[in-house]
Amino acid sequence: MIVTAGFLRRAARGVARVALLMAPAACADSPVEWTTTVPAATRIAGPVAVTAEGTIVPDSLAALSARVVPPVPSICPGSLRLGRAGAVLHAVWWTPRADSSVHLLAASSRDDGRSWSAAIPVDTLDRGVTGCRRVAPSIAADSTSGYVHVAYGLEAPEGPGLFFSHSMDRGGMFHAPVPIFYGERLGRTSVAADGDLVAVGFEDPNSRTPRIGLALSRTMGHIFEHRLLPVSSDNGAATKPATAVRGNRVAIAWEQRAAAITPTTVPVLAVRAGVVH
Repeated sequence: MIVTAGFLRRAARGVARVALLMAPAACADSPVEWTTTVPAATRIAGPVAVTAEGTIVPDSLAALSARVVPPVPSICPGSLRLGRAGAVLHAVWWTPRADSSVHLLAASSRDDGRSWSAAIPVDTLDRGVTGCRRVAPSIAADSTSGYVHVAYGLEAPEGPGLFFSHSMDRGGMFHAPVPIFYGERLGRTSVAADGDLVAVGFEDPNSRTPRIGLALSRTMGHIFEHRLLPVSSDNGAATKPATAVRGNRVAIAWEQRAAAITPTTVPVLAVRAGVVH
């Protein structure tokens, strides 16, 4: 039998899927001691990020992604996302294929996005038929470890879900993806990292009412030991997660809408911040 890269990636996903299905969705004893909970914060115009202390700030990288030179011509509109490690920008995006599936590709730039390295694959096993009509991936470049982390929703051969992949050599090659959660609703993700600690905020793919979850890895993303559901309030729909990590501190913010939505309903920003034990 010829063992291909695709076979190895599918095998790794299969093993991870069994482990995920056997594990509880959330730990009885939370690994996070939440020290700050802000149910509603002042809304900031445009995309937002959060600091590890729980402060909402404008997302400068999201603004930059609209101005850089595209790494390749065939990028799904709105799917380009950026992460920065020192002077190096890392990008990830969807590129459509003729059969309406996509490739997830990545590249890096040392001149603030004026030129890019050759695109490399992050995940090429998509079986979806929605073309570019899908949620953008998320990326975090960690200056401490040199790792580049990517989280995203995709219809994998073994089922749809939210997945994670990382590069251990500053974006030179990405390793076999592992699942965060399986489910039909492929929502938004937000990944953050600092050394050993990696956090992925995500829209729960299995909840009828949109809610936010948090997956934590203490091993640079090799294994996600904790998956917390829900992190958000049950009072209405929670979407658009933003995560941050620094040392042993983690924060997650999201957009919260009231349970009873009217034409004049304005979403607010909620935040939780704490310390990982």
